[in-house]
Amino acid sequence: MVNVMPSYLARVFYLGDNFHGSQAQPGLRTVQGELISAVSQWSGEFHSTNSIRLSGRTDRGVHSIGQLVMVTTSQQRFDLNAINKHLPSDICLWASTQVLEQFSPRYDVLMRHYRYVLTDASDLDVVSMRQGAQVLCGFHDFRYLSKRDGNRSTFTTLLNISLTPLNDVLVIDVYGTSFLWKLVRKIVSVLALVGKHEISLTTLRDLVECRATLASGIRPAPPECLFLIEAIVPFKLQTHKYAMRRVRRYLSQRIGYLHRALASLSAIFGATGSQWPLS
Repeated sequence: MVNVMPSYLARVFYLGDNFHGSQAQPGLRTVQGELISAVSQWSGEFHSTNSIRLSGRTDRGVHSIGQLVMVTTSQQRFDLNAINKHLPSDICLWASTQVLEQFSPRYDVLMRHYRYVLTDASDLDVVSMRQGAQVLCGFHDFRYLSKRDGNRSTFTTLLNISLTPLNDVLVIDVYGTSFLWKLVRKIVSVLALVGKHEISLTTLRDLVECRATLASGIRPAPPECLFLIEAIVPFKLQTHKYAMRRVRRYLSQRIGYLHRALASLSAIFGATGSQWPLS
């Protein structure tokens, strides 16, 4: 009889600023690479991308609240908090469950939810952008709104796009079955063009139906405003309270640092009227 090693599914929080994306790359700091190292130290086993698998890829600078990682190990108990001790502060496993060996973290996910926070949104026509979002939803060939990824098909389904003004920012939630490389960030860019009345809904339809491209191209929106909120699966993962406290503590420290850095930069280069370059 062949002994089947148990598999576990865990949710991963990370801030993407200091990672070269989520997928393991030789010689570069990545989310998957850190997870492989941490699980190897915890279990005393050799692990690789075959035993530590993510539900999808996020680009450099993109953050995650609900990314999924599947861990296959000989350990009969998945000690999430013990693994977190081997992870750097900008990654944390915070929920987990055991799954069947046949489960695929990439192909058995029901839906993925991304959120983009568009910070420069005060002059955008949100009504027109919502009309543009309706054009984008559905099953389409998104070759002109994504970056080619080898031989991967450029067809996918966007289930819904919602736009919510919140103070001076615009929150854009995108739901889909799977996402192409840079698709969400290019969607944000093209919707912003619609909101500025720089392109029409007719032009957007032409892009989606692959009848025309933009001469200027479509630059992906900056990655630091994009979050993978959740990869949705048909079962519940158990939340670990200590891990959640670790995430909140790290975010509090990080936000405090950013506030202090912003105030300092404004004081040096803004409100004081200091000249640049400094003599």
